[in-house]
Amino acid sequence: MSGLRLLEGENLILDVAPAPNFKRYVAVRVIVAGLFILAMFNVMVAMVLYVAISGPPISTVGIGPLLTVYALSYFVLAAVFVILTLVLTNLMYEKYHYWVTDQRVVWKHGVIGYSITSVPLERISDITVSRTFWERICGVSGLVIKEIGAVPKYYGYPYGYGFGWGFPTMIAVPNPEEMQKQILELISKKGVGSKL
Repeated sequence: MSGLRLLEGENLILDVAPAPNFKRYVAVRVIVAGLFILAMFNVMVAMVLYVAISGPPISTVGIGPLLTVYALSYFVLAAVFVILTLVLTNLMYEKYHYWVTDQRVVWKHGVIGYSITSVPLERISDITVSRTFWERICGVSGLVIKEIGAVPKYYGYPYGYGFGWGFPTMIAVPNPEEMQKQILELISKKGVGSKL
């Protein structure tokens, strides 16, 4: 149980590592979004490089030399970006883990460091199986755990559905429907027990 400390009287129900396709999913999402953003950022980089190498005035030679600088700088930046993404994706995979106990749902997440998020079963309002376009392409599914009355927090990429507001997601959960069913059964049992 790397990273999980059970509370007094708490029993572990599920101990789940993300599916290996987790790496593919995270890498594809980051690379697709990143290369698009990099293309826009590279416009400035190419202009600065063109001026720095004292390129001839565009009004004299046309836009061709500037486009060449843009293409070369983009390929270099893209190669560095893809390599860094793959390295960080491998680091992320080692930091992700999911647990379900008879009292709470817990997930560990991070890149270089990590955080452990714990939601008591009584606070869970919904559990959604996530199969977005990118998840389907990469052969993974996730679980979105929503808390009662919780204000969405900004988690950034790759939680939830990408950049923006959303609830934390358990990424690349093996057999998410079964895990969803088990958590809902635990919530149901806990609800019945607390009313008696």
